[in-house]
Amino acid sequence: MDIMLLKLSKKAQLNQRLQPISLPETETNITNIETCSVAGWGLTSVGEPDELQMVNVPIVDLDVCKNEWPNMLPENVICAGGYGTDKGFCQGDSGGPLVCNGKAAGVVSYNWGKNCRYPNRPNVYTDVSKYLPWIRKIMKDC
Repeated sequence: MDIMLLKLSKKAQLNQRLQPISLPETETNITNIETCSVAGWGLTSVGEPDELQMVNVPIVDLDVCKNEWPNMLPENVICAGGYGTDKGFCQGDSGGPLVCNGKAAGVVSYNWGKNCRYPNRPNVYTDVSKYLPWIRKIMKDC
């Protein structure tokens, strides 16, 4: 799954365009009644964007997602968008954020056959909350 931590050589200068985002405090179970946002610089239907793109995506119930991705869905994922909607991510968005309730909930991972026209399979994100112990350990050691 797609997840990494990056240590900056110096403190980032926060401004209107650069702000931190909180991690979930505990392992979360995002429900299918929530709508979250995904952002990225990836491809769009008209080509490569010249500005950051963002779209709201509905969460897809994990049981539905497992049914749509039979024998292909790893553990520790969130499914959102790309299923019953024309909203989701595309190539070039990998590693981008899935934000739910103002927290970093997921990391863009993959969709069906690199198809950005949102077929009837949910988009798959790495669930950040499932990696909290690893994240805390790495941050403590820095």
